[in-house]
Amino acid sequence: HFPGAKRALQALALDAYGLRCPEATFEFLAWLQSVDACARAEDFFEELLPEGHGERVQLQLLRELEARWPCPSKLASYRSVAKRLQRESPRFQRLRLQDLPPISEILTTSVPALTLVVTLQVHDNFLYLGAACTPPDGDPTLRLSQVRHMVTRIAVQESELNACMQKMQQIKVSLEKDMITSAKVDETLAGKYLDLLAQAEEALIKPVIQDLVSHFWQYGLSIEHPSNPKQLLFLPDAFLWPLPFERFASFSALFGSSNTAAFARDFSLHLLAQRTRTPPPTVRPSASVLLTDSFNEDRLRPKDDPKSETMCMVHKRLVEAKVISNAEKSLHGQMLTASPEDIKVMLTDSTMFFALGFGSFFSALDSRHFVTQDLRHLKLVAIFHRAQNDDGFRRQTKRDSMKSIRQQAMENSYGMPLLASFRGVGCIMLATEPIPVNLSTRCFETFAKSVQAGKTVAKALEDVLAQKEKPEFRYVRTLEGGLPPGSTAPLDPKKKPVADISATPSEGAEDLLPGHTRTAYLTVGLAWAPMEAAEAEVKKKK
Repeated sequence: HFPGAKRALQALALDAYGLRCPEATFEFLAWLQSVDACARAEDFFEELLPEGHGERVQLQLLRELEARWPCPSKLASYRSVAKRLQRESPRFQRLRLQDLPPISEILTTSVPALTLVVTLQVHDNFLYLGAACTPPDGDPTLRLSQVRHMVTRIAVQESELNACMQKMQQIKVSLEKDMITSAKVDETLAGKYLDLLAQAEEALIKPVIQDLVSHFWQYGLSIEHPSNPKQLLFLPDAFLWPLPFERFASFSALFGSSNTAAFARDFSLHLLAQRTRTPPPTVRPSASVLLTDSFNEDRLRPKDDPKSETMCMVHKRLVEAKVISNAEKSLHGQMLTASPEDIKVMLTDSTMFFALGFGSFFSALDSRHFVTQDLRHLKLVAIFHRAQNDDGFRRQTKRDSMKSIRQQAMENSYGMPLLASFRGVGCIMLATEPIPVNLSTRCFETFAKSVQAGKTVAKALEDVLAQKEKPEFRYVRTLEGGLPPGSTAPLDPKKKPVADISATPSEGAEDLLPGHTRTAYLTVGLAWAPMEAAEAEVKKKK
């Protein structure tokens, strides 16, 4: 009954309380967002889930009983099917919003202390912003009354904002095509993209950022206080989802420009709570797997050093170094072309799944296969795709031509993590913009090493964004054995290289990632929770 609930919640959230009761307005905005996310997920699964899939058959049976009986819950058959779905279907669990506690309790039990939760929604040419800050740790009964709320709205022109985002999408397509023949990010196109982001920030965030500061930082940003927020959780709606709020200067100034680990995002507050409340049906041993360049498309360009590493070479090195723990299940394109069944096995036999490659991940594993999987055992899915070359572009174009326009629209930066979330994944990390091959490979290696060392996904991403490099080596691949670009040290075949590409280089270094690429990486879900597989590896070493 999500459509009817959505209409009722729109009236309550947008018209009923307003500024007179910030707590009630925030809660109804949170409910509205949760219902909208569930309705969109239902639409996606209706399109992608095969007709004969057991979960779809069982849900259709429930809907038929609900349509024919006034009180279907009194039927033994209805209770039996619902109990089975509750046990076996992560999607069904995510849809049962009624099983969760009140919003106030979710804030104090499922959200870390001193976290500023911000929901951003556009309705009828208005941006509605609702914010709540969780109190410091303490007595649970007292914390409920210590949650601080704030709501506001500003007028925006949806048509202008939509036009801005359409131009951003066009630039992404142009950048992707340019990377077929170039190893670099086109600075002109990237500059236009950043200008459009600045316009969006000017229209959406700058009018409300001072209200947030004055309400939650009562003594100002420059004065430390025990009640100041320490991190920020974004809850943007589907319309605003493509905007990289985590990289907006207005928000970065709240916690320090270098503290990128202070940010995370999710689809709704209820979905965040469900990620920690729906354990896998069986406990699986901690293991990480890696799928690299599944079609063996990575080729050195004429200007590359002949001793440079390809993606598959990096794969072998990381597996040998135990950065990826499950070597037997990990695959790369020089071994074989991974079939959908191969990738399904990898997803089933791991608790952390990494993928590095060209184009869209759904060109390697169709979304119609992906939505059939139970992924509640997966704590992390990290997709470092979106690199591009001629072979990858041709393959992806061919694959996309066999999909409906509707399916292609669902396989974007909003649809992919939404599908993963409703299949039970705890945290999703993905690249949302075209990225040069060498940058994608280096960022993946830094991220994988950080996670394997026991860091949270948010901290691992911070390590990725903090990488430094001399400008002349920014678009140069690492050399065999993981040696940094420009290294002249010979490789000793009897000794494993110890070079760490994430180490801070010498003087004259700048940020490895240009401005456009810094906005490309997105984390969704439990980004502040340590990965269990990483913890197990650390304990094993001790």
